[in-house]
Amino acid sequence: MKQMNSIGNITITVLAAALLVSLLFNDRTDANQATPAPKSAVAVVNLEKTFNGLEEWVAVEADLLAMGSELEEEAIRRREEVEGMLADTEDYPVGSDKYKEAERRYEMAALEFQAYVALHQGRRVEFNDTQIKSIYDKIKMAAMNMANEQGLDLILVDDSVVPIPEDSKDILSQISSRRVLFAREQLDVTESLISKMNAEFRAGGS
Repeated sequence: MKQMNSIGNITITVLAAALLVSLLFNDRTDANQATPAPKSAVAVVNLEKTFNGLEEWVAVEADLLAMGSELEEEAIRRREEVEGMLADTEDYPVGSDKYKEAERRYEMAALEFQAYVALHQGRRVEFNDTQIKSIYDKIKMAAMNMANEQGLDLILVDDSVVPIPEDSKDILSQISSRRVLFAREQLDVTESLISKMNAEFRAGGS
């Protein structure tokens, strides 16, 4: 009887050890199996189309046009003054004191005219660049808000829609700068982004 009990105890011990090994093996196997990465929700945006579709950008372009017209009108007026001063030099003998004085006034006016044009063209370019940067930042913020609302993980600029210029002198550089080779039309959220930003622009009273 004691021998049978010993055999039974040994059997139970072996079974328990086998069960423990099995559990450890299964745990290790489960740990070694890579957890599938969750699928990401991706969308794309046509950046050029977005800019051109924004009412805020249309307003900026109108401001730029007005600035250009104002600059052109003032430049024409100043140029006519300079040309009048140049004509004044013809009223006096070359080399005379009055001729030299008229020539000096003409040269000063010509320099002021050139400085005026350069200054206001620089301001116009600076205004343009500042507005582009400002609107781009707003596009990024609107895209982030849209992603949060729609459960999107990634919104890319779809540069595949922009053709590579046939006369490009550096094709390899053009190709290497691209990030999107193909995007299905269903992934494009450009129109939704434009509508969202235009609604916010109107709500802002601009």
